[in-house]
Amino acid sequence: MSILYTEQADVALLTDPSGPGPALVGDRGVFRQDPGYGGMLDPHGRDADFRVSKLSDHDLEDLSPEEMAELIISRSDNPEVPNTTGIVAIDEVGNSFNDGRVKKLFKWVTVRGKRYRIAAHNDIKVTRNGWKLIRRPSPLVPSVDRDSLGSRFSVAMTLLARTPHPAGGNYADRVHLYIAPAFGSSIAVGRGPHRHLGPDGKAHRATWRGVMPAVARAGGVWLQMYHYDGGSTKTMSAMLWRKLPTGFVNYAKRFRADPDRFHFVFSGATDIPKGAKRGCGNAMACQWDLARSTRAGRAVLSNGVAAYRTGELSATWRAEFNRTFS
Repeated sequence: MSILYTEQADVALLTDPSGPGPALVGDRGVFRQDPGYGGMLDPHGRDADFRVSKLSDHDLEDLSPEEMAELIISRSDNPEVPNTTGIVAIDEVGNSFNDGRVKKLFKWVTVRGKRYRIAAHNDIKVTRNGWKLIRRPSPLVPSVDRDSLGSRFSVAMTLLARTPHPAGGNYADRVHLYIAPAFGSSIAVGRGPHRHLGPDGKAHRATWRGVMPAVARAGGVWLQMYHYDGGSTKTMSAMLWRKLPTGFVNYAKRFRADPDRFHFVFSGATDIPKGAKRGCGNAMACQWDLARSTRAGRAVLSNGVAAYRTGELSATWRAEFNRTFS
């Protein structure tokens, strides 16, 4: 499955049957993200068969799990722009879904009349000549808030997974998630079992424990491989292209996610990715080159990709798509 999440002029170029190379049409597993004025430009006029509905993260933020599930079912069954897919994309899963930054708690311990401030999870052992710090694993504080947006959304996805869809499978299978750059890069560079530790072994980041069960149940997980910069997009660095697919997919697998449901989203950012191989081409060609540069990246790439506002680089995106999915 691939998605065109871009302007009509870009879609016209990508679906142009005159080439170069095969056009991106529904028969090749290509869909159009709403609001996509003009549709897929399907040569057989079957635009409704290849459209993806959409909800904003803001549409969910004040709802209970049951209300979220009802809204998603309603949008799947009765989309604003008619379609036959029943697919609903959530745009996007970002910082509002995390658990907050892990806090480090401290305590005071008195040893031979002197007070010492140590991490609450550690202990002090008194020795003959002084004392020794006993280091223990750092707990995750605070625990996951069951009322957080991420936790509520995971409960909603559990409800949807229990609700059969008329076309087969369940409603959770019809939910696709756009993973915001902040979410993806946090998991990519973080360390530790929940990817919240820095190189020094200390907690520097938020965790995403509440929302990960929802990610694991989604029918598609779309990793946005770019950054936002004042309304435009900038490419991710070569380092993130190498680390993100491995880190994110492996972490999601701990929650029983299916690796075959992960995808890359390429943007039309025109800056060459930092650290990209010299001579890789324009910014789009370099991004595809980086996607192929690791085993994990090639696995995600093989699942299908999305084009996000590809603009002047649409022709390169089409060429790289055809090179990969010929």
